[in-house]
Amino acid sequence: MLIVDPNLPSAAALARIVEPDLKPYSPEVSLCADFSTARARLRAAPPELLITALRLREYNGLNLVYLAAGAGLKTRSIVFTDDSDCGMAREVRAAGAFYEVRARLAKALPGYMAANLPPHDRRDVGAFDRRRSGRLGGRRAVDQPLILA
Repeated sequence: MLIVDPNLPSAAALARIVEPDLKPYSPEVSLCADFSTARARLRAAPPELLITALRLREYNGLNLVYLAAGAGLKTRSIVFTDDSDCGMAREVRAAGAFYEVRARLAKALPGYMAANLPPHDRRDVGAFDRRRSGRLGGRRAVDQPLILA
């Protein structure tokens, strides 16, 4: 498990809280406070779980999710923020990560690790995404020309 948070005392507290619950899934916990260190650790030894703050000074945690997906890593990713933001939640989910608020993160982590992933994993950047394909099927009735007899 890799926890990326500019506030290292907060990241260490999170690791202590969730470590017993996550030990069967992710035996090693690694902490870092900046994007460049996290990117290096992600490439060197892909973790089972990436937990990252959205705001990482000059970059954001979503960049790490994109790097993991682009490299084809099978790393579950969670991006967290201090405040709930529906627009950001949609963007994080579209990138293939889970979105969580810091206050709920410790209680939600075991569920994210134990959950079964769908057959077409969201992290697979090559998977067909129906939401972006436009209208499926034939024409709608309102698209048909109006014929007056």
